[in-house]
Amino acid sequence: MATTVEKKIFQALTGAVTTFPLPVGWTQAANVALPGEDLVPPLTATTKFISVEFDFNRPIPTDAVSQGLPPIRQGFMRCSVRWPRKSAEVDAIDLAGQLADYFKIGTKLYREGLQVRLDDHPEIVSVPLVPADTHKTVAVIVRWLCFPIVPA
Repeated sequence: MATTVEKKIFQALTGAVTTFPLPVGWTQAANVALPGEDLVPPLTATTKFISVEFDFNRPIPTDAVSQGLPPIRQGFMRCSVRWPRKSAEVDAIDLAGQLADYFKIGTKLYREGLQVRLDDHPEIVSVPLVPADTHKTVAVIVRWLCFPIVPA
């Protein structure tokens, strides 16, 4: 089965998340929830963690499509810093700022004939608490564009 462009984009971005320098004492398994993965050990009301989600948006057609190349793809990745409700929110905001710096404008990720570019500054959004929530959320929105690498 052929690897799709969407799979390659997903792998490029999740690969970048796995190389983000985590705070002291954190591990990928215990503190970073990639799409479809659970934290090990399981989440508790005191766990500090990052959850990652992806959204693919409508492809942008270009002249390259007539040459048999795929269209430009676009979307965003949301890295939500989840912090226990009774912990210092400023620490969650600081970690969100570190994520935004890591996925800074101008970043280029390559994967099997594709280039995933970050052409915008990431947005940091504090999500309002719902009374039943055990965690505060500070989301980092990373908008991406994916270009086919055009042969010379």
